[in-house]
Parts: sequence; structure tokens; C-alpha cells
Amino acid sequence: MVERNFPMKKIYFFIAITCWLMGCGNNPSPLNNVGPKISEIRENGKLQMAFLYNKQGYVTEIQKYYSDGRNVWESWRYEYEGSRVVKQEYWSSHPLHLSTFPAPGKPLALQWATKYEYASNQPYPSKVITYSMNNPKEVSSYQLNSYDNSGRLLKSERFTPDGQTNGVSVYEYDQRGNLLFWGGSYWEYDTKPSPLRKLNVPYWNPSWPSPNNVTANFSLDASGNKANVWRYEYTYDAVSGFPATYKLYVDNKFMADGEYVYEP
Repeated sequence: MVERNFPMKKIYFFIAITCWLMGCGNNPSPLNNVGPKISEIRENGKLQMAFLYNKQGYVTEIQKYYSDGRNVWESWRYEYEGSRVVKQEYWSSHPLHLSTFPAPGKPLALQWATKYEYASNQPYPSKVITYSMNNPKEVSSYQLNSYDNSGRLLKSERFTPDGQTNGVSVYEYDQRGNLLFWGGSYWEYDTKPSPLRKLNVPYWNPSWPSPNNVTANFSLDASGNKANVWRYEYTYDAVSGFPATYKLYVDNKFMADGEYVYEP
């Protein structure tokens, strides 16, 4: 799914970002090495996201840029043991509790770190531990995950450091394994392969491990009608089938032309 880049949506999704970093979102899926690696996402000719890899081909950092395309707004950094992500750090130029749109120019600061624990011979993290932004050795919360036989995350239970229940998230999928519902958000997809699934790292957007590309993301109002609809129209690479470009519409209003850039 293409990252959302407009001020109102960024502020609205501070809550969702916080939830994911505290362990509410989806988890890595088995790595799919078919097709090129995505290196950038651009909107209206400006850099919006950059994906950095190590020599083994694993993502080590995802950078999100301000609308100027020059200053980094947020950074997700990953550490591995073998092919497994064992630690994620979230860096940002702004505290997540701010209610105003941040301005570029501030340096990034570590907000918090999340560690992942795995059961024996299990490719998916069974426990997610988030540490305090004020004390990197102090646990602020932890999460226990449940999966189906295909490795799809079905339920995540969150707890306070002393073991008190602090919430439950459930996930619904279509027959192809695409995430349909989580946390009040709904998704629709095309039938083409998604390059974001290849990243195989945790990120605040839980639709990223889905095998196909998001064509719509929305909520439902009190009457059950679609609201706040973000819609994507793609063109595709003839060889890989991955998206090449997209047009973004918000509530049927055109907002941006986007481009996926891949490693050679």
C-alpha cells in the first residue's frame, strides 16, 4: 500500500502509528524474493519513502520524508538474527502526541524500541516487547500473537508490564491472504503482486504483508457507508507485474501522482 502523505491524514494516523509501534499491527510474513526490490516511492516528483537494504538483501531502514522530498520525517530501523527481525527502532523528528502538523528541519530522535521473540522453528514473532521512550531498559507493554496454519496473524493480545490485559486486536483476511479489516479500517485490493510484501518487516501499516496492492482504504460511518475513502489507481510493470505508477484520490478528489522506483 502506498504511504499516505497529506497533513490531515498524517495527524489522523499518529494514533495508528502509535498503536503499531506498541505492538498492535501485523507481523512479518515469509520473504517473497520474486521480482525487484522497491527502493523509493515518489509523489508529484518528490521523494516520499526510501527503503535501505543490507548486503543480504534485508531491509535495514525505511525513511519517510516531508512533502518537500528532502527532509526525513520518520525512520524505522531494523536489526536481524539470521533472517529474523529481532529489533525495531522508531525515530522521529516530532513527538507523536503533537496535534499540529510538524515542520521540517528538526533532527530525528529515538522514540522507542520494540523487540521480537520467536518460538522454536517459528518464522513469526510470538511475543512483541516495546520499551519505554524515556528508559530503553524499561518495558512499557508486550503483545502475544496467534496465527493460523498459513502464518496469518489472527489475534494480538496486549498487556501492561505487570501482565494486565490492555487490549485485543483481531484481523480478517480474504481468500488470497489480503488483510480486509483491522482497528476500524477496511481495505480492498487488486490482483497484482505487491512489492511491499517483499520487505518482510513490521511497520505501522498492517496491510503491507498482503500479497496484493491496496486499491482502497476506508472506514464506515454510523450508517455503514464508506467514509474517508483513499483510492489508488495503478499502472503496472509488464515484466514483474508490480505497480509502476499510481493516482491517489481522497473522497473522489484527485490528490497526487505517484511512482514506484525499484532497484536495477
